[in-house]
Amino acid sequence: MAPKWTAHDTTYETITFYGFNHAKNRAEFNESSKWYGNPAQNMIYADIDGNIAIRPTGVVPIRDGNENGTFPYDASNGEGEWIGYVPFEELPHTENPDQHYLASANQMVVGPDYQKYYLQPPYAAGYRARRINELLNNSENGSVDVDKMKKFQFDVKSTAAKFFTPYLINAIESQPASEKTDIMDDILTILKQWDYEMYSDLAAPTIYRKWRDLFMEYTFEDEFDTYDAIQLPQLNVLEKLTREEPNSAWFDDISTAGTERRDDIIVKALDKTIDFLEDFYETDKVSEWKWGEMHKVYFAHLTGLEALSIGPFEADGEGYTVNPSRVDISQGEGWATGGASERMIIDFSSLKKSLSVIPSGQRGISNSKHYSDQLEDLFLKGKYHQQYFYDEPEEFPEEYIESQIHFIPVEEKPANFIYLFVFLIIGSTVGIISVAQIEKRTNLLSKIKGIILTIIST
Repeated sequence: MAPKWTAHDTTYETITFYGFNHAKNRAEFNESSKWYGNPAQNMIYADIDGNIAIRPTGVVPIRDGNENGTFPYDASNGEGEWIGYVPFEELPHTENPDQHYLASANQMVVGPDYQKYYLQPPYAAGYRARRINELLNNSENGSVDVDKMKKFQFDVKSTAAKFFTPYLINAIESQPASEKTDIMDDILTILKQWDYEMYSDLAAPTIYRKWRDLFMEYTFEDEFDTYDAIQLPQLNVLEKLTREEPNSAWFDDISTAGTERRDDIIVKALDKTIDFLEDFYETDKVSEWKWGEMHKVYFAHLTGLEALSIGPFEADGEGYTVNPSRVDISQGEGWATGGASERMIIDFSSLKKSLSVIPSGQRGISNSKHYSDQLEDLFLKGKYHQQYFYDEPEEFPEEYIESQIHFIPVEEKPANFIYLFVFLIIGSTVGIISVAQIEKRTNLLSKIKGIILTIIST
């Protein structure tokens, strides 16, 4: 194998960011974007003059024959050779569209009319982008203020659930009376009353999500196991089959003598969902199958140390909601370890009114009150803090100042440099010892737990 990667080329991102920080208008910002190579990004632009723009920026190889690079090529025949990069001017971009907004959620960036070049897969399935567009298109009076944007960023209505759930409802209603159980009737009632909000205190999200996973699995996994394929298609592929091809061969279970169709697999997935959830929640009372007991968020420290991590917390949402939190619930309780890395709302009429929040805190010292206060007091509750944009340091409100750092030239007080050097050595040593002790304690607890489990099992 002879792989090739754009990141192995020389690129000039430093020039890009220097230009961004000094740009005075869209033209200068755009010119700086030309130097950006890796990793490819959706560059969003807005300014105080009311201009908005988006440009997916990065180096995209052109392969001989406009191939897509999804599979390996026989390089001995020259197949798939890179013959250049997509010119910057021909990368898709939009400025000041008639719809008066732009939205990016990792979805496909072009429509069917863009055919000159093949851009790189994969893209997100598009459910988050659909919901964002729905929210912006349906905004009252065609305008969005800061309070509305707060709600949008915390939104957990699933457009995926909005599509799939009616098919599940129809399949249950179409069941013969002799095969319809009381639990199916309870599920039907809950789903018909649901508005597709993935709230942690509801049972409908639990039923839908577990059923959807099994519907996907039972549709594709028999064929994929046969051919040792390692990755199932994206959810929007299942959506297309469900909507347009109810008799598709994909719905047939190749391990059986009969021929299954879409609704057969929907019901099969539902039966397994009921068994699974009854076992997990230890009750057949459907209303007690709360989503938050299965769907949680966990904020892991970069070191992987549990002592420095935060969570888990019961949470709203899923991977396909605007407020994302993807989890694997194949074994039961799942912890989402990814999602929004920051929420920010910029008010160009007055930058001092801008808001932001991050899912952690401002300090990396675990015993500081600012280690996780933004996460627990703001982020998880859909709240924000003011973004402190001030032109001069003197404008910063004194009541917000907790501490200050003073930089003193070494030649004025050389002793300070020595103190600082010694302090850094001591601090680094203490930090290393502390982490080692935490890791040692964690390993010890794991060993003790293993011994106890061994004793119990014997």
